[in-house]
Amino acid sequence: MHILLTNDDGLRADGLMAAYRALSGAGHRVTACAPDRERSAQSQSVSLYSGLSVQEVAMPDGATGYAVSGTPADCSRLGCTTLAEPPVDLVMSGINNDSNLGYDANYSGTVGAALEAAAMGLPALAVSLARSDGPDWPGAAALAVRAVALFPGWDIPGGVLVNLNIPSRITDPAWVWAPLNLIAVSEYYRVEAGPDGARLFMRARLEDESPAQPGSDVDLFRQGRITLSPLGPVRTERQTLSRLQDQILAAPPGTEGQAAPRRAQESL
Repeated sequence: MHILLTNDDGLRADGLMAAYRALSGAGHRVTACAPDRERSAQSQSVSLYSGLSVQEVAMPDGATGYAVSGTPADCSRLGCTTLAEPPVDLVMSGINNDSNLGYDANYSGTVGAALEAAAMGLPALAVSLARSDGPDWPGAAALAVRAVALFPGWDIPGGVLVNLNIPSRITDPAWVWAPLNLIAVSEYYRVEAGPDGARLFMRARLEDESPAQPGSDVDLFRQGRITLSPLGPVRTERQTLSRLQDQILAAPPGTEGQAAPRRAQESL
């Protein structure tokens, strides 16, 4: 299988290098295309008004990797369409040095790169390992290789990625499919003094103290479970759309018998 490997921690990050070695060792052909520096919390942002510079970098097996000046989503699309020799069979984003769970998946550059690949119709996998003092990169990479092998059997529809999160201490080796925790992470801003004396408001996150919905990815992850969540890109919210269309299409008083306006096509 030809795998495009990307991330948001940079081409030389420990997680990407561990994944590269493990995937190559499993017999896959791997093309690495990642940011030239850390680009965390970029979500699915892309570069519109500046060109992307690309530096070729020798990977551990001597193959060429690509360090790109843009965002993770830039790397995913540029890698798949231009830099990697086609065809690309799967895009893997990671292994990220921290989990990407619940509401935080909206911000993640790791998830954003996989979303960009899914939008192109490619199988896409985002892999994240819980932050710890001694991350087990080889162990996480072995799980990523297993996920790649299992991916075809999951029958994931087009436009959908799989978000894999690995805790630092695994209590049960069985993987579990889980919905995202929809409660936003608790946070506040602390004030620091800037170099010019101005006040800087620094965002502080309280992930461990935030509530978790029972059975959600955050809830199960905190129990030491390896979680998988299928995620899709921005979509029309069907129930709300249908309700609002019905309200708009209802004939106002005094217009009985007049032709009702036509409903927009359902293929939005």
